Amino acid sequence: LLPIAVGLIGTWLPALGYLPVIGAKSMSLTYFSGFWEYPGVIAALRSTLISGIGASLLALGMALWFTMHLHGTRGWIWVERGLAPLLAIPHAAFAIGFTLLVTPSGLLLRLVSPVFTGFEIPPDYLIVGDRLGLSLLTVLAIKEIPFFLLMILGVLNQLHVDKIVWLGRSLGYCRARIWGRLIIPQLYPYLRLPFFAVLAYSLSVVDIALIAGPSLPPTLAVLINSWFYSPVMEYRLLGSAGATVLCLLVCLAISVCLVFEKVFTHWCRIRIIDGRRCCFSEKLRPTGYLFICLFSFAIVGSIIALVIQSVAKRWRFPDTFPTNLSLQYWQKGIDHAHDPLLTTIVIGLVAVSIAIVLVVGCLEYEVVLSRIGRKTNMRSILWIIYIPLLVPQISFIFGIQLVAVFLDMDGTFVSMVVAHLIFVLPYVFLTLAHPYRSYDQRYYDVALGLSASPVRALLQVKLPMLLKPIAFAMATGFTVSVVQYLPTLYMGAGRFATITTETVSLSSGSDVRISAVYALLQFALPMIVYCLAFLVPLILYRNRGAMQS
Repeated sequence: LLPIAVGLIGTWLPALGYLPVIGAKSMSLTYFSGFWEYPGVIAALRSTLISGIGASLLALGMALWFTMHLHGTRGWIWVERGLAPLLAIPHAAFAIGFTLLVTPSGLLLRLVSPVFTGFEIPPDYLIVGDRLGLSLLTVLAIKEIPFFLLMILGVLNQLHVDKIVWLGRSLGYCRARIWGRLIIPQLYPYLRLPFFAVLAYSLSVVDIALIAGPSLPPTLAVLINSWFYSPVMEYRLLGSAGATVLCLLVCLAISVCLVFEKVFTHWCRIRIIDGRRCCFSEKLRPTGYLFICLFSFAIVGSIIALVIQSVAKRWRFPDTFPTNLSLQYWQKGIDHAHDPLLTTIVIGLVAVSIAIVLVVGCLEYEVVLSRIGRKTNMRSILWIIYIPLLVPQISFIFGIQLVAVFLDMDGTFVSMVVAHLIFVLPYVFLTLAHPYRSYDQRYYDVALGLSASPVRALLQVKLPMLLKPIAFAMATGFTVSVVQYLPTLYMGAGRFATITTETVSLSSGSDVRISAVYALLQFALPMIVYCLAFLVPLILYRNRGAMQS
């Protein structure tokens, strides 16, 4: 919490006009009034609210819809198997692929032109970058659905869903009623904080908004980011005021959601006891398969569009496929991406290594407390863990940068790792906490009973048995490190370039084929790590079994 508190204070003081390094020493509310008077702020605020709130609600609703209609079927098995690859897709890579899929000259329109549309040239439609931010809403919603599914999957194992469904069936309820009245009310409290985290991220995202969001005016976070990078020093004070307003906006949105939750809960209590056994949504069960097919098409189609574009030397509209293929863009991209890739890998590995040590230490300390009869307040822990995800990055990362400059640590490897660790640690904790707490301590106790020291029992018995969830948590943390854009941009001070910063910068004006290559390279890193997280425990278990036999 310390870096976040320092970062917020370092942003709030310049927002009030206090930044001595540029000669601003008188505190006032001038820059807040200047923020509201700036041209385009209201339009930026409108697109931010539409895309942020809409994407969060749509992602949560679609994840619950998928779960309600697919759980217990073959479709749900495929959802579980495909969850890790979906989580491995970085936001920026998917956003670039999605734009290549749905733009007027994209792959989707090429597949149906000119036979079904009659288009011989790309139509003049503003599909990506519309003023209301609907394209940004779509990209964010599709990308956040796997995160909600992961959270739901972890909770369903605790709720004994099969028994609840059996009980509901015995009382004559249809499937939709069982989920709507018996399961989702128990499921939502576990999804409250993840929903708030997605809401905060969607309202304050910068890199995806640069790719798929409106440009004139941009979203509020992008506008604030441009002020922070303005050569005019006073704009940095204006940016601090804007970042503070954005933080208050996120807090207001979360508060409104909490109030609405109370009202909705009171309304649902009346409906739960009305005695109705069936509902109209039961007839919509096939839409679960339809929506999951559309969702899969958007994901797979975006990746295919990236692959085709990365090797397309000549691709005229309305040709479905390129007439000439070439690997020269891959060669050029890999030659230039060598240093960003290496920087990304090293920072990610160091950050996730520190995070896994801290998380295992925290979870093991919970075991120690339980042995002496002291209970841990899980709800307070969850709020603390989620705070870095609930506070908009741009609202405190500028303050951290100011402190780093004051300490002469900006643009150093240590500051980069610390900035990434702030966001890696929560995801590693959330991914590992449930499997670690579910571990059967009797195996550990047996090791102690055989005269093993606590450290030896931990290293040789407990952690090897938890190797698979630990590997998955590390893969998740590495993926989070790979996609960090603002922390790298601010703390790197131009000395560190990662594959994400390069991908986002190339997407705004470079050759689209080079952008596709960088997006695929960004996607390849998490995918390789997730594959290693799946294969390494299997190989180690197999070798260990062979040695014992």
